[in-house]
Amino acid sequence: MEVIAATKPIIRVAALCGSIRKGSFNRSLLRSAIKICDESINGMQIEYIDIAPLPMLNTDLEVQGTYPPVVEVFREKIREADSVLFRFPRVQLLRHW
Repeated sequence: MEVIAATKPIIRVAALCGSIRKGSFNRSLLRSAIKICDESINGMQIEYIDIAPLPMLNTDLEVQGTYPPVVEVFREKIREADSVLFRFPRVQLLRHW
């Protein structure tokens, strides 16, 4: 009798950073999380998705139910993910008042 090994499903995580600054600490944290995950967590794959190329929200960009290619690629990556990891900068507005 032949034994078929069951493969463990991979959990796909889309990682988004709310800061598009090149030297963003939040982006560095996400990249570190991705590296740690790759090295120590079997069955989980985190993909960093850069939001910098995305246009600002503009509903006029939708034409016959489709969006610009860069937006469609982003939407597909989010759809394919099992989970989304968000990292956004903490802004202390009250500190400046």
